Amino acid sequence: MSMKIVKPSTASEKQTRTTVDTLELTQKLVQSWKSPPFQRDLKINAKVTNVAAEILHNGGVLPGILTIGVLDGETYVVDGQHRLSAWMMTGLAVGYADVRTHWFENMGQMANEFVVLNSSLVKMRPDDILRGLESSTVSLQRIRRKCGFIGYDMVRRSEKSPVLSMSTFIRVWMGSRTDTPQAESSMTALAGLDETQTTQAIEFVLLCFESWSRDREFARLWGAANMLLCAWLYRRTVLDENKSKNSRSVSLTKDEFRKCLMALSADSRYLDYLVGRNTGERDRAPSYTRIKAIFTSRILQETGRKVQFPRPAWEHS
Repeated sequence: MSMKIVKPSTASEKQTRTTVDTLELTQKLVQSWKSPPFQRDLKINAKVTNVAAEILHNGGVLPGILTIGVLDGETYVVDGQHRLSAWMMTGLAVGYADVRTHWFENMGQMANEFVVLNSSLVKMRPDDILRGLESSTVSLQRIRRKCGFIGYDMVRRSEKSPVLSMSTFIRVWMGSRTDTPQAESSMTALAGLDETQTTQAIEFVLLCFESWSRDREFARLWGAANMLLCAWLYRRTVLDENKSKNSRSVSLTKDEFRKCLMALSADSRYLDYLVGRNTGERDRAPSYTRIKAIFTSRILQETGRKVQFPRPAWEHS
């Protein structure tokens, strides 16, 4: 069975580029609809099973309104994938659903609609929102293209999974700009992620990946607490941000900083210390003191120089 798509005809439909109809569903029809690249992973849990039982009890009628998107002649499920999956679980030959069809000019428009729909209906994780925005956000596209180890879900679940979530990465990178490092909200961080910040962020995180890779024993180093302070130090020792002309604080090359990052992974006491640490005030100062000591020792070992790292006021708070 093919679905006859009725295009907007009334003034309001043409303005919103949408129509709403009650459709008769078949398994073949639903299977022909595609999942857009920003869609969340389909998870069959108890809630989906309960919806399937409800649909079966109601004779194949799906609850709520589904949203499908039409782009370049293809049909995508924008909102309602779990309800459609629940209906398919029933094994019914025919189903019925109120369907809102939205015509889009590009995938970025469709992704933005996904974010709007889900943000208003359910609480979305920051990574769900960022994944939806990727199609229309150059900075996120650049990070994903250059850093395949950064993702939106299943972080550190397997050897091939991402080791760092996108939301954690941009929150700690942008939060490391200020004198006192503090992770920002995902949306605030994204708003400030211009071309320069994106380039610098990618260079920093690639050094981290060269140093720690996907090794399970180094997973704690990818946590927000360690990443925030390492990013803060990178800005001040490699990029020389916020450094006065009379500052005696060391300047490092990218290679020297990479070796310092490797020294963190070689310190078993520091890895043990990271358990349960977060980016708050309680853990910030003692974590920084440990990182600074490890960095100082590695530079002394490499160059024979005893260097001085930044001594912020919050280190002694």
